[in-house]
Amino acid sequence: MGIIVCVVSLGFFAFYPCAKEGGSITRRVSIILPSYNERENLTVLIPKIFDVMRRLRAYTTEIIVVDDDSPDHTASAIQKRFGKRVRVIVRKRVRGLATAIRTGIAHSHGDIIVGMDADGNHNPISIPSLLRALSVSDLVVGSRFIHGGGMHDRVRYIASWLFNAVLRYVLLFPVWDNTSGYYVIRKKTLFQMKPDRIYQGYGDYHLRLVYAAKTLGFRVREVPVFYEDRRYGQSKSRLFIMAVSYLRTAINLCFDKR
Repeated sequence: MGIIVCVVSLGFFAFYPCAKEGGSITRRVSIILPSYNERENLTVLIPKIFDVMRRLRAYTTEIIVVDDDSPDHTASAIQKRFGKRVRVIVRKRVRGLATAIRTGIAHSHGDIIVGMDADGNHNPISIPSLLRALSVSDLVVGSRFIHGGGMHDRVRYIASWLFNAVLRYVLLFPVWDNTSGYYVIRKKTLFQMKPDRIYQGYGDYHLRLVYAAKTLGFRVREVPVFYEDRRYGQSKSRLFIMAVSYLRTAINLCFDKR
């Protein structure tokens, strides 16, 4: 079939902390981390996620790392470090950011999906505010471009802001940060949006996500987030190539009448 999916963590998935708090059933959150050669960044990021989620007593947490058979042995390193606390899915002979996320969602057990990058750009400290906003929204996007948001790389910030301004003002996309990649959504909502059509290609999946939410009349809300610089390795993104690809996707979405 060309796709071999191997669930490295043994059998059961671990939710953290317990399933109940104060006699009421807690909500289950699945955090999806797509990875290719992100071993060092993940070993820093995952403890931060656990630390943040430990304080949210109304939620249980499942972390899923979807690794595209990284040469740096990300999968084995994460399993050795975190054991059953983190589910690791290894994809053989298949690569791609968007389809890795789709694989993670397909294997998730949570009621709520948190999508974020594995390179440390997305700070877990923002997860609580994203989850709170979900109580009055259907899709919550972490935004660099509303008050309180931002990023260290000023050149990339300005280029991304200009690109997103075109999407918002010319193509009428619903939010300021349509290329965020940091978001929270209920799984039942996502399944109404045809995720197989959304999670294709690279980061342009996020354009499809927010546009589908707008088209279907879902409530979309932005929460300010600050993008951190990656600690280890080099970014796999190429700004000009991404911009051309994303613009093509955006135009196709606007003229797609299906």
